[in-house]
Amino acid sequence: MSHLKEVSLNEKTFTPFADARRMFGFVPNFYKAQSLRPDVIETECAFVGSVLEKEGALTRRQKEYIFIVCSAANLSTYCLAAHCEIVRGLGMTDPKVEQIAMDHMKTDLSIPDKVLLTFARKMNDDTFKFGRDDIERLRPYGFGDEAILETMLVVSLAKWANFLSHALGAEPDFDLPKTLVLPQTPAESTKTAT
Repeated sequence: MSHLKEVSLNEKTFTPFADARRMFGFVPNFYKAQSLRPDVIETECAFVGSVLEKEGALTRRQKEYIFIVCSAANLSTYCLAAHCEIVRGLGMTDPKVEQIAMDHMKTDLSIPDKVLLTFARKMNDDTFKFGRDDIERLRPYGFGDEAILETMLVVSLAKWANFLSHALGAEPDFDLPKTLVLPQTPAESTKTAT
């Protein structure tokens, strides 16, 4: 399942696993791969609940779309497959998540949502070229400080989860949608060439 040893945690008494089983019908491999540190899993679940699942200045839909855009940019098949499935499970099907992952600018999302996702993608891709001017470009579209902070938190959470799931070697719990084609990583393109 992963690169690290997994320990068995009681899915009925360990709250994060019980919650995951109730929500998804199973315990995600991402959490199983971290089972050596149940305390960390508990903290992560609380953070995910607070940042991603609760609506605040941003809607859950906007947060999930940010997560998907960042996961696609980071070539995270684990997170991308999981969050595409979450979006479908929440009934968010318009536009198709595959379109958002591949190019959110070619969707029928509102202009403010496209601007928000472009902001998130730049923060994800060009962290050190990102600054106050990028933040100020959001304000005319109705995004205040709280929404901007939530965006930054979701981008950071996505980037962290993308890299951790890859480092752990967590196998995706879901298949990527067949219509979703991600560019190859440098290692994959080398394998293809040989």
